[in-house]
Amino acid sequence: MESLFTELSNIQSVYYATMASVAVIIYDQILNFSQEVDFIWNRRWTIVTALYFVARYCGPVSQFTAMAAVLPFNWTPAG
Repeated sequence: MESLFTELSNIQSVYYATMASVAVIIYDQILNFSQEVDFIWNRRWTIVTALYFVARYCGPVSQFTAMAAVLPFNWTPAG
């Protein structure tokens, strides 16, 4: 029984860490969007622009996917 509680605690920790990282990603996107538009998207597309796009948006997409994967495990503390 104790191993079950340990496993549930681990799952809850992963859930909280995933949600926190998604919050940081959204915060970063909001803060830097105007500079990103000025310096990246108002220019001609080059290989550097494509690399920036991959570096900037593949991480958040994978993190949102991870968040969606753990979302059904909405454990609430008892008591």
